[in-house]
Amino acid sequence: MEQSIEAIANNLLKIRESRNLSLDQLSNLTSVSKSMLRQIETGKSSPTIATIWKIANGLRVSFTTLLRKPVIEAEVRSFYGEKPLTAESENYRLFPLIPFEPQQPFETYYIEIDPDTVFSGEPHEGNVYEYVFVFKGKLGITIEGKRFEINENEFLQFQANCPHEYKCIGKKMASAIMQISYIS
Repeated sequence: MEQSIEAIANNLLKIRESRNLSLDQLSNLTSVSKSMLRQIETGKSSPTIATIWKIANGLRVSFTTLLRKPVIEAEVRSFYGEKPLTAESENYRLFPLIPFEPQQPFETYYIEIDPDTVFSGEPHEGNVYEYVFVFKGKLGITIEGKRFEINENEFLQFQANCPHEYKCIGKKMASAIMQISYIS
């Protein structure tokens, strides 16, 4: 994720400066410490998924706004093109594929979840939907206490403005494409 660390650092600094925010003000908006924000902006820290979500929600920008790299006209890429973003245990791996753009109000990820791994997703701000397309293994997704089981070749669509939890159920790794759609 070396390039993503650089992209996060550059994007966070640009957003903060364009809004004339100090690190103290940014820290208050995001509930991320001033020292951590400084480390992220200077590329000395690789933030966790939870930290990136806190920053994105505090700034009211999409998750991939912080991950975005310069636009490329056409390119064939692998799902594994970069080191993944991970949860603390690294048993949940998130590979950014398509970043959010104002003219394209969605973002797309490839995810891998190891057996018996649980990942809690932050509620998204606004009218946001998630689409999870499982193509290997089996996922359990819990939304406001209701549990859904999604098998290979199935998908789940849900409004993502509430806490949600992903769990790999079964004995093999689950992999899926997750698309987050921002509807105005």
